[in-house]
Amino acid sequence: MVGFITVAAIGFILLLVFLIFDGILDAVHLDFLGSGVFSGASLGGFLTGLGCGGIIGASQGWPFIFSLLLGILVGVAIAAVAVVLYRLMRKSEVSEEEFSLDRLVGTTGVVTAGAKPGERGLVQLMYLSSPRTVSFTSTVKLTTGESVAVSEVLGPDTVIVVPTIDTYGRNLK
Repeated sequence: MVGFITVAAIGFILLLVFLIFDGILDAVHLDFLGSGVFSGASLGGFLTGLGCGGIIGASQGWPFIFSLLLGILVGVAIAAVAVVLYRLMRKSEVSEEEFSLDRLVGTTGVVTAGAKPGERGLVQLMYLSSPRTVSFTSTVKLTTGESVAVSEVLGPDTVIVVPTIDTYGRNLK
């Protein structure tokens, strides 16, 4: 029984470590398949289930081998749940290209600080579902409150904008 308690405790500690320090095994590439089968969570879940199943079997007076088999069954079940959750988390990760500033091209925004042609102004855009204020340049004079669209990204905080259809009666030529 002491062995099962020890295995359950070690498994639980592993689960906590991998919960708190997410991705620790990714640094040593233990999960070489990328499937979550060899993730820290699945290992911790298996050991916790092995220990807990063994404790249940031993407390019922079962022989060691039957307690061990019950522990393996419970461990595999908990590890399977961990693998499924791991895969769901991997699916929900956002790819690196989602964060690319080139995705700003075509988005619309509102000028918050107008500027003359060639000067810098400020525009508020929606980026990754959050408002973001960046500086802009334009070939036409833009005033505060005008609606604009991004035509090019110059850098992490500078874009080129053009007025959108609503030109407030201004001729763009």
